[in-house]
Parts: sequence; C-alpha cells; structure tokens
Amino acid sequence: MLRATRWTARGGLLAAGTAAALLAVAVPATASTAALYCGAGRGLTAESAIQGAVDDARNSASGDGRFQCELVGAPQIFEVFDDPYFGHVFRASVNMSCE
Repeated sequence: MLRATRWTARGGLLAAGTAAALLAVAVPATASTAALYCGAGRGLTAESAIQGAVDDARNSASGDGRFQCELVGAPQIFEVFDDPYFGHVFRASVNMSCE
C-alpha cells in the first residue's frame, strides 16, 4: 500500500510540473511584444513639430531594437506664443506602439 501511494504522489508531482512548464511556455508566446514610446518635438509649424515627435519616438524605439512603429491616438499639439528663444512655436507629443 505504501508503494502505491509513492507512485501516486510521484505521478501527481509529475503532472503538476508538466502543467507548470507548459503554462510557463504558453504565457510569453501569447503576450504582446509591442512597447509604448512617447516622443516630443518642436517646430515653426504644427506639421514639423509632429514629425519631430514621431522621429523622437522612433529613435528611442530603435535603441531597443524595435523598428516597426504605429501612432497610438492623435498627436497632442501645443501652440506657444512666448517662447524665450523662438517666439511663436508649436510643440507636439505623440505615443507610438513599436515592435
């Protein structure tokens, strides 16, 4: 009787270990590999500020080995009339999802 209990316990531990190993492998495979990057830019036009912000986010992502990026949401644009160095400028901020 003692021998049967040992085999049952070993079988249960083996099954639990196998299930844990399969779960550990399956979870990262289903996880998203995209990361969120924020970029900021400044320019004399809103378009140039947005382009600077996109370039900033892409440069940050490329440093992590991520080269395919998509905008997340709309760019935020701020018009500044009293910049101490440039006077009237636009500032922009974007969020990008990069893989």
